[in-house]
Amino acid sequence: MLGKRGLVLICLGLVLLMVLSLNGFAQEKKWLLPPEKADVNWAAYKGTTLTIGLNKHPYTESLRPLIPQFEELTGIEVAYVILPEEEFFEKLLIDLSSGAGLFDIYMTSPMFEWRYQYAGWVEDLLPYYNNPKLTDKEWYNREDFFPLVLRANEWDGTIGGGMGEGRWNGIPVMVEFFVQAYREDLRKKWGLIVPKDYPEWYDVVTKADEQGGADFFGIVERGIRSWSTVHSGYYTGFNSWGQKELTKDLYASIDTPKAIEFTKIWVKALQDAGVPGWPTYTWYDGMESYAAGRIYMYNDCDFFAATYENPAKSTIAGKSGYALPPAGPDGRIASNLWTWALGMSALSRHKEAAWLFLQWATSYHSMIDATVKHDNFNPTRKSIWEHPDVANMVKNWGAYPGQYAENVNLMLTKYGDIRWTPNPDVTAVGDIWCDALHEAYARQKTVEQALKDSTRGINRVMRKWRIALGIEK
Repeated sequence: MLGKRGLVLICLGLVLLMVLSLNGFAQEKKWLLPPEKADVNWAAYKGTTLTIGLNKHPYTESLRPLIPQFEELTGIEVAYVILPEEEFFEKLLIDLSSGAGLFDIYMTSPMFEWRYQYAGWVEDLLPYYNNPKLTDKEWYNREDFFPLVLRANEWDGTIGGGMGEGRWNGIPVMVEFFVQAYREDLRKKWGLIVPKDYPEWYDVVTKADEQGGADFFGIVERGIRSWSTVHSGYYTGFNSWGQKELTKDLYASIDTPKAIEFTKIWVKALQDAGVPGWPTYTWYDGMESYAAGRIYMYNDCDFFAATYENPAKSTIAGKSGYALPPAGPDGRIASNLWTWALGMSALSRHKEAAWLFLQWATSYHSMIDATVKHDNFNPTRKSIWEHPDVANMVKNWGAYPGQYAENVNLMLTKYGDIRWTPNPDVTAVGDIWCDALHEAYARQKTVEQALKDSTRGINRVMRKWRIALGIEK
């Protein structure tokens, strides 16, 4: 039998074991703690003013209410400028290219980072992340980001490759993939199927257009004369048909037989079942039209579901289904990916203070508030998706419980990726390509002729890179 001393020793041992276990748990879960608990001197740059350039976007609306928390934590004042997307990119380009340095931090994305990096306009974030005087790595928990999304904002500068390597240009704050959003209630009513390929898709949207009446349309898609029109649903389908916009030697390949075949289906669907005035539609116009109940299907960002399912913003809450994009002829599904990120201007005069903002804004603590309280979808940290409040928010989005989250998971793990070929002129390539869609839609040219003409334009733009790499003299 144990004596009194033995019992005391056992009890002390159990207490010690519990303390060690609790300490280990606290260390393991340090990233769950509020910013005040991080080993960061948040007040080191008190009195500084930061200016942030923001696109008019749901992420921006989720960040704005949180900024006073950062100002109170750090004593740093934050000013921000919010502009519509096209104007935002134009003003940001002027600020960077002129050397004005108005913005310390700005919203960015891989397609723009490639240009900014090559021009020396975006700061590499790795030195700040690796500086123990500025960053508490254990609290920040960089490994919590989905690898696919994190690598999208890393590039080593190799024209045509190098994704996921080299510099860290931006911290992803939301990610979007391109899916089919459709009216599940009308699908059942009209006896339609969820399209599994593009011929089926054309058949479904034209039937829906016929059933819907005078002010109802089978589809809406982005249409403005911009690379962004190519980037979403169209480019996802183009890739699902096994196509790339550039060859390995950086020659345009948008006019292959398969590319022409797919584009004919896409353009004909716009002509036969799309909204009038398609060439004027932005992503925002499309989202609003679908949420207003005027559209059967919209092939675009999955995160638009946060608007569609919100009764305060949508007349069709609870009536949508969400499906993977239609497959190509060989069954391939290959969604394009877009991630909005926060980056630091190389022209900033307050880089350490800017890093503190980036670290705070992209931490677990800020992202869970942005998502649960202010609808930041899709969040880029795994832990946010695992949070019960987030799981509960999205569980009923779709034609059946869990449909929305199921699609996002498949995109993050199987079907989604950056599909564009990395190069500083990628948006110029997209702009020229969009000209072909506009000309074919307006019946000014055949699809084949429009794509061939744009191919020549893209080849002229890319020639300097072929020369630089010794591909062409």
